[in-house]
Amino acid sequence: MDTLFNLAKRILTIISVLILSALTIIIIVSIFARFLGKSLYWYDEVSAILLAWLTFYGAALCALNRNHMGFGNFVTSIPIHLRKIIFCITEVLIIGFFSLLAWAGFYVLSIFGDETLTSLDFISLATAQSALPIGCVLFVIAEVLSIPKAFHSMVKGKTQDNEEIEQALREVESNVEMKMAREKIQ
Repeated sequence: MDTLFNLAKRILTIISVLILSALTIIIIVSIFARFLGKSLYWYDEVSAILLAWLTFYGAALCALNRNHMGFGNFVTSIPIHLRKIIFCITEVLIIGFFSLLAWAGFYVLSIFGDETLTSLDFISLATAQSALPIGCVLFVIAEVLSIPKAFHSMVKGKTQDNEEIEQALREVESNVEMKMAREKIQ
């Protein structure tokens, strides 16, 4: 499961970085083109679509890392048997909601038919709007892949904040420069 988790994390990170890079390049090029009097007629439509893609793919990456907002401190303060029940209920609700949203997204894509973007008529509207259903499917996959680790942390009573602090401390302890600084102080 860790291999799948790491592979999904790497793929989602690469996709998100590529989309963000493309979005950045398109906006910067369009700014310079406008100064030169050669405005790009398609950049605003493509930028809006890329922003939607970045939002959905980035949300899936956040789901994989369990970085979405939550009530970690509240959940860890309640008894363990209730924690397990709440965890299971929330997972079913989240996976159910995004599965339903993915189904609705694929249904909407089928309605578009042969429609294309206004500014770039060689790109179908279904391709441009595919971020919703694909992003929701990726969110469900990310949620499922992260359940074992999240459940283990929840049983131990650890929150995402605790894990981030522990990771930061491990990184500081393994940092060569920090070790050299400690030796100089002593």
